[in-house]
Amino acid sequence: MIKLFHVISDTNIGGAGTLLLNYLANADRSAFAITVVLPRGSALVPRIQALDIPVIETEYGHDRSHDRRATAEFRRIFRTERPDIVHTHSSFSAKLAAWQEGIRVRIYTRHSVFPPPKKLTTFPGRQISGLVNNTLATHIIAVAQAAADNLTDTGVNPRKIQVIVNGVEPMTPPTTETRAALRETMGFGEEHFVVGMSARLEEVKGHRYFLDAAAVLAAEDPMMRFLIIGTGACEADLRAQAESLGIADKVCFGGFVTNVADYVGSMDLVVNCSFGTEATSLALAEAMSLSRPIVATTYGGNPYMVEDGVNGYLVPIKDSSALAEAILRVRRDPAGYAALCRGAYARYTERFTAAAMTRQMEELYTRAYHERKK
Repeated sequence: MIKLFHVISDTNIGGAGTLLLNYLANADRSAFAITVVLPRGSALVPRIQALDIPVIETEYGHDRSHDRRATAEFRRIFRTERPDIVHTHSSFSAKLAAWQEGIRVRIYTRHSVFPPPKKLTTFPGRQISGLVNNTLATHIIAVAQAAADNLTDTGVNPRKIQVIVNGVEPMTPPTTETRAALRETMGFGEEHFVVGMSARLEEVKGHRYFLDAAAVLAAEDPMMRFLIIGTGACEADLRAQAESLGIADKVCFGGFVTNVADYVGSMDLVVNCSFGTEATSLALAEAMSLSRPIVATTYGGNPYMVEDGVNGYLVPIKDSSALAEAILRVRRDPAGYAALCRGAYARYTERFTAAAMTRQMEELYTRAYHERKK
């Protein structure tokens, strides 16, 4: 049995933590003895323990990629436990410790997409970055081709990289009664066509372009409504923008929600307006598991997730007019909308299930273990 350690520095459950939970729920326990190393008191601890996966809680490195005290702590753990594979998530300290302790298979996942700074793509920064990453990691997982491109732009050996897109568990759709009741609390009826976003309220997620498009759409079609779920630094500005555009009565800010499936299931169309950090969006994959079509920007991993006319449409970043036009195209074609719904679910089952992601990860683990054992 292969002894596999996952290391994550998150104290809350973000995208990396959600992916880790999805992997653990589908992991092959007959082939892998899995332990998760994470900060003491992390919100992930009870969720992982509920899956009957052992955890080791650490004192240092909480929500930090690099902490010298955490590096020393990880070294002690790896020296004692001697895992065959260490797979890290956003923890440079753990990558360094695994290399220092001579762990043969050292994997890390690049979870996000963002343009690397010029100093890391030009001499000598590119050479230094490449040397560090190529030394500390034997294998690297990129969750989208755009993430892989970011890595190679900073000097990472492309032969080390494998693209394994994010996978999610299917959401359970709300009942007709639940959907109707939830829409009523938001001031929407079943007669309304609800376009929604599920994302942190941060500038790079592009909510302001969504609201600009919503103003155009509301003028074109009085039966359209708009739902935004999530919290973040831009909330006050976005509420003020909705007021200034005269659409505050047509936009619901749902805030932080725990019953995400009910809210997404109450949407008719899901939008992603991101122009930064987007890899393989968990929110879009979950929406597709509910047969919801997508209109998304061409940024990051979105073009792999959305194919024009199959499960939605792609639009340029920061282009409210193109966004509104694509949404109207979906709205005005009921037969086409039904086809997009079918296409969304088919694309989810083909590419974005947690089981498919887990299978690819474990194939990598097994291959890497036997290659490095020679």
